[in-house]
Amino acid sequence: MNVPIPDFVPVPSTEIMQTISIVSLIIGICLVGVGLLFLFLSKKKGKEKKATALWVVIGVGVLLIANHGIQLLF
Repeated sequence: MNVPIPDFVPVPSTEIMQTISIVSLIIGICLVGVGLLFLFLSKKKGKEKKATALWVVIGVGVLLIANHGIQLLF
């Protein structure tokens, strides 16, 4: 299905889209790593009350990894 895109809508080139996906993938990996690091550090100290925010950070990182990893495959 080819839908014409109006001229006033900015559409980045394929190279820029690939760069955005790579940067988003790296950000997702960093979010998961930082979230897991702080989750394990908080479990060592016995403070598990703030774990909800860490799970949200990990979840956002996993979504970024899944979305942009699949996008880079195609």
